[in-house]
Amino acid sequence: SGINAEYGGVVNVYNREEITRGYGTPLRAVMNLTTPVENVRFNSTGELLAIASKELKQSLRLVNLHSMQCVPNWPTAKTPLSYVNSVDFSPNSGYIGIGNSKGHALLYRLTHYSPFCSVFALGVTVTNLLIF
Repeated sequence: SGINAEYGGVVNVYNREEITRGYGTPLRAVMNLTTPVENVRFNSTGELLAIASKELKQSLRLVNLHSMQCVPNWPTAKTPLSYVNSVDFSPNSGYIGIGNSKGHALLYRLTHYSPFCSVFALGVTVTNLLIF
């Protein structure tokens, strides 16, 4: 999949083959953020897409690229994201790391992925591991 993040918080997901040929319509327009998207990361298997904006608190979403839907149960209102400055996945997708404006590095475990090897998963459950 290819992506295009627009100014208003819209992230378009495209078929990579169509884009390399010079054409294509979005497979999905993700409109779950309302401010410009500065951070976009795929996990190692290409099953998840993390999108984040640093202009509004709690502005991070995980997109399941199989269903083309945002993960509905995370982050929650109690997830201490604050303003997200950076986001990335561990090499095998077992963890997601988030840097915020408070200078904290948050590490969350993606329980449907092994911390040591990639596993195919259709759903994602996130558990809090560490907050520095």
